[in-house]
Amino acid sequence: MTDQALGRVALVTGGSRGIGRAIAAALGKQGVKVAINWVANEFAAQQTLEQVRASGGDGATYRADVASEPEVGKMVTAVESDLGPIDMLVTSAGIMEAGGYEHLDLETFRQVMRVNVEGTFLPVMAVKDGMIARGRGSIVCISSIAGLRSRPRIIAYSTSKAAVIGFVRSCAGAFGPKVRVNGIAPGLIQTDMTESMDPDVLAGMEQEAFVKRLGVPEDISSAALFLLSDDAAFVSGQTFVVDGGRVTLP
Repeated sequence: MTDQALGRVALVTGGSRGIGRAIAAALGKQGVKVAINWVANEFAAQQTLEQVRASGGDGATYRADVASEPEVGKMVTAVESDLGPIDMLVTSAGIMEAGGYEHLDLETFRQVMRVNVEGTFLPVMAVKDGMIARGRGSIVCISSIAGLRSRPRIIAYSTSKAAVIGFVRSCAGAFGPKVRVNGIAPGLIQTDMTESMDPDVLAGMEQEAFVKRLGVPEDISSAALFLLSDDAAFVSGQTFVVDGGRVTLP
């Protein structure tokens, strides 16, 4: 990807930690100028930027609530003023609720949908016109295998990630032929979220996977690099499952 990516600009939402951080760092290694979005933890965003620079890349950090249209608009304007037109977008920001249906209320459901669905919709809508006008662009939206299977204890999250998959499919058809839109559905990835999980539950999930391990953020960043690159020029509208084999599609 290096030659084709050198000097291009990528915006990674939720880039301060976890999967977003790994994707930002991987893009930096390829010579991409990386705009790292954060909303609550500036220190973590700066750590991501340090990783990008340590790998020989460059970029900047931008605070914005991805579910706020004015804030997303200001962020995109600032990124393009500072770094140049956005060639690549990764929507990685997200939240998850946990608990049975008896604890799920409308406020919680709306908040999860706001961040995970509207927080995907708004950045995509903010960059797509420029990409279409320039005749070049690649978008990757992070979904989850929870959007592909029943998840009774994370109903709002599962619903939101299924919506992202549908959004990817429809946007790919709408923005083509020069702008590609794809998704990634990770399995369980070792991030801050997994630190509080029951070790026995984690062990069971490891055994579900064909590869007999949990994922790491770099497993997702490798897939993202491919989908963002010109190597994936014939791939659009797809959601890649990256989960070690816990979910298989026909």
